[in-house]
Amino acid sequence: MDDSGETRIPRRHVAELDRFFAAHDRWLFGHACVRTRGDRELAADLVQDVFEAAARAWARLRGHAGNRQRAWLLGTLANKDISDFRRREAFRRRQPDIQARYQGTAADTAAQAMNAIALERAREIIEDMPPRQKKIALMRWQDRMKAAEIAAELGVAEGTVHAHLHSARGKLVAGLERYYPFGTDSGKGAVS
Repeated sequence: MDDSGETRIPRRHVAELDRFFAAHDRWLFGHACVRTRGDRELAADLVQDVFEAAARAWARLRGHAGNRQRAWLLGTLANKDISDFRRREAFRRRQPDIQARYQGTAADTAAQAMNAIALERAREIIEDMPPRQKKIALMRWQDRMKAAEIAAELGVAEGTVHAHLHSARGKLVAGLERYYPFGTDSGKGAVS
């Protein structure tokens, strides 16, 4: 074995493998072409894989008679072809899932336009609120602060913060009208 973990072929076997390859390569390539339905590149890859396997198994394979060596080559060719077929088939079955996962979704320009309009309208509504209500609304919805944190920072009661948020929420619901995602029924589940 070398540093990469690969089995090294003993020097005394190199000449034997060279003769083995020369004696069987065209014959094996013909069988590979039949198995791959004439795909010469795939057939060449299969032959290379089989001869690599033969080189790794050469310590056992070299003692077999010529007909047993050919049978081993054909069996290995068939096994490698089947394994490659299964790998390609598994990849083909997973292809739609892979494409769906990494392909961007189509832009919904109508929804994007409606969201942009609603967002701009919400900014206008908040901008028109009284200063304290506007500050509390921005601290809650923009800065994501809790009511207790807002009350502590502004030095007001937590109930005052809730009252301002309730009023601000009502103004947003009324001002956004059809852009409001929860409808105008009760305001429940609205911006919190």
